[in-house]
Amino acid sequence: MSQLTRKTIQNGVIGGVVGSALGFVPLVLLVAPLLGGGVAGYLERDDAKGGLVAGAVAGVVMAALSTVVTGVILFTRFGELPFGPETPLAGLGIAALLSLAATLGQILVASIGGALGSLLAGAHLSEDAAGGGHERNWSVVVGSLVAGILTFAVVTVVVAVVLEAFIWLSLLVALPIGFIAGAGVAILGYRYVTRGPDSSVNWRGVGIGVVAVVVVFALLLGGVYALGQQRAEQSEQSTYEYQVTIATNQTLTNATFYVPVPETNGESELGEQFVEDVQYSRETPAIRGADDTPARVNFTYELVDTEHGRMLAISADRIEVQRAYYREVENETMGWREPIPESQYDPSNPSMGVVDDGTFTFSVTATSEETIDTAAPFGTEPLLTPQFNRTGVECRYGRQERHRCFEYDTRVYATYGAPEDTTVYVSAQLDGRNEWVAGEWTGNEYREWAHTELLGPGQGWYVVQGELEVGSGRYRD
Repeated sequence: MSQLTRKTIQNGVIGGVVGSALGFVPLVLLVAPLLGGGVAGYLERDDAKGGLVAGAVAGVVMAALSTVVTGVILFTRFGELPFGPETPLAGLGIAALLSLAATLGQILVASIGGALGSLLAGAHLSEDAAGGGHERNWSVVVGSLVAGILTFAVVTVVVAVVLEAFIWLSLLVALPIGFIAGAGVAILGYRYVTRGPDSSVNWRGVGIGVVAVVVVFALLLGGVYALGQQRAEQSEQSTYEYQVTIATNQTLTNATFYVPVPETNGESELGEQFVEDVQYSRETPAIRGADDTPARVNFTYELVDTEHGRMLAISADRIEVQRAYYREVENETMGWREPIPESQYDPSNPSMGVVDDGTFTFSVTATSEETIDTAAPFGTEPLLTPQFNRTGVECRYGRQERHRCFEYDTRVYATYGAPEDTTVYVSAQLDGRNEWVAGEWTGNEYREWAHTELLGPGQGWYVVQGELEVGSGRYRD
């Protein structure tokens, strides 16, 4: 093992300072330990072992400097270091273990950088001793850089894909790993091609070591990938959600609505669940002092056979809607709405407004034991019925391979008593989703919705346009 000399310590300190400075540069901070160690190893200009020691010293210096900087920031921010009798010991223990792991990782990466830096310095010394060959050396430089860049790209992509089941933004972890691999390939390749006849490097040993690292790394990635796939499968859940919204700005009497209902081959499990178990939520005005518990509306629900097919009926003798008038009030830190009498309301005053509590949302959800076919739900998954003249259209957004969009005609029935200036919004929406954990919750879905806005009293049947979107999101196969 190389001796820890004064020169080695000096070079390590220089590399540590350089690496610490680079740690404040966005993106570069991800590979700052490697670069700092590389500077130390290059200055050492010894064999790979000497560069490794210099890089390790640089890693220790960087860890020490980062600890000091962190302590100063904490002291400046909080006025004292976060240690005291009320500090949870478990939290401190976890923080200490994480800090130790980060420090060891930093020293390891800096050591690798030091070894690579010393090899690069050795290649330059060999060129200076040999002289000539300028044109050939430039071709070697270009070839080494290309090999390093390709290695960087491949390793980064593979590691990011493997780790995405565990880490959100896995690319941030993959980038430094790919950079280390790319730098290693570029420098080792360059050093090997420019080696002299009396090179002191044991290239056979280096080759065996490289093969061993590649094999172990590949096995490790394969194991992690298998665990990630297993985790995704265990966390996967498939659900349907059927939601109906009725919103009115004035009171309705003797109201009955027929809305599209999900069906699969003539069966409507979601519709039956809706009739038996549905609960509704009602929006209440966000005004200080306003009544946030209005009287419940006695809705009734049933599946009915109509001239257009089976539909869901929602009825109520009376849907009482209350209006609330308010003005916006602000102080230095926040704003809120406070109620005002109707007589004080001025429509031309932008700080005043009016809201109502006439929005009702009805929803039911159901889980599926099987993965939902969100890319092609036709004939196998529930869809809103009735549907007429379904045609494919261009999607407004999304460019995934399986992503497709459709439009169709459907029907809504509405009868109710109301003033002529009443506005009633009616919608039905169906979602089928597959979700799993891949660093964060992700998945795919199909969704469709049909909605319309009616003016005045309800007059019976209305033609409504529906929209269907399939194959949206991410797929694991």
